[in-house]
Amino acid sequence: MSDSRFVPEKEECRPMEIRSDESRGNLIGADHADVRRDISQPQDADSLTVAAIRVSVIIPTLNEEKMIGKCLESLAESCYPLDRFEVILVDNGSTDHTLEIARSFSTRLRLTILQRPGVNISALRNLGAAAAEGEVLAFLDADCSIPVNWFENAVLHLASEYAGVIGGDYEIPEDSSWVARVWFEVGYAPKDGEVTYVPSGNMLMKSSTFRQIGGFNEAIKTSEDCELCFRAREAGFSVRLIREIAATHWSTPQTLLEFYRREVWHGTHVAKVFFQNLRAMTNFWAVAFAAYMLACVAGALIGGIQAILFHRYLILDSSVIGMFVGPFFCSIRKLRFEHGKRFWLNLLPLTLVHLAWGFARATSLVFNRSVSPRATLQGTEDDSPSSG
Repeated sequence: MSDSRFVPEKEECRPMEIRSDESRGNLIGADHADVRRDISQPQDADSLTVAAIRVSVIIPTLNEEKMIGKCLESLAESCYPLDRFEVILVDNGSTDHTLEIARSFSTRLRLTILQRPGVNISALRNLGAAAAEGEVLAFLDADCSIPVNWFENAVLHLASEYAGVIGGDYEIPEDSSWVARVWFEVGYAPKDGEVTYVPSGNMLMKSSTFRQIGGFNEAIKTSEDCELCFRAREAGFSVRLIREIAATHWSTPQTLLEFYRREVWHGTHVAKVFFQNLRAMTNFWAVAFAAYMLACVAGALIGGIQAILFHRYLILDSSVIGMFVGPFFCSIRKLRFEHGKRFWLNLLPLTLVHLAWGFARATSLVFNRSVSPRATLQGTEDDSPSSG
């Protein structure tokens, strides 16, 4: 497949290429390890010309007509030179106006569209990485918008010889509900520094690092970011969250039901990743809490039958109390650095969201959900490629 991408002047039309690729798109083998300029050599971040680094932004999509415009608009308004980054949109078979909206940005971005229907998000990202020309790979979800200095801050953090995988947490929209605020701003507020994993919807690394790690694992449907970061750490790379490159996540769940559906989907392969990496205990607490909640639910069902038939309530009462005790103590742990009014105002709301999270993850242990909540809402039976 030839690529005729180029960078026109500001007002000149920039042609866009739409390509269909049936190849596997996995970077584990050496087929795609073509020779490109490597920025992994020792460099002084203070003297590095940031804008000289080429970045490839890889965006997986499936029926993202409501979100893709915001995502591409934020890229187009970035401070980074337009001729130093490309956008590779990898579509999973959209049937709405996603591609039509993307085409409207062809005069403002160096945009390439690849089409690969019927695969999971890991395969989409690997395909985009295989086609990328940049020294830095940036994986961005279609429902995220970046700040104007996102590229510069990311490249500065990747300038070191020892840089590994970096990413930014998700910021919630300004008009978010109490569910979103108590979970993403209080209980699980954005972090900064060394972490076990960064979200794949806002993840960056050198292309050489990506090839050395082996790309995303195409055998898993969710938790692919956690699994990749585990392999990165095993290979000696650091994994860091950077507050300066946080992205706004427009699909942040705003109700308990939306949150529950999202967490059922996200939990699909959490246990699988845990059992694949038992030595590292990856996802241990998530799996343990899900198993605890599943035991409570099972106990409540058994206890309910016992109460109806024999008027014995010990198992039922213990199980119901246990359903709330676990989320309650998880919330206390998350709020342990909060004091006074802020602690008490957030304790009950955070306990309720933890309860929904526990039920969702317990459900995902029993039922292997194949359709994401966003795909269901959009009226499609395909896997949604967005993981955020």
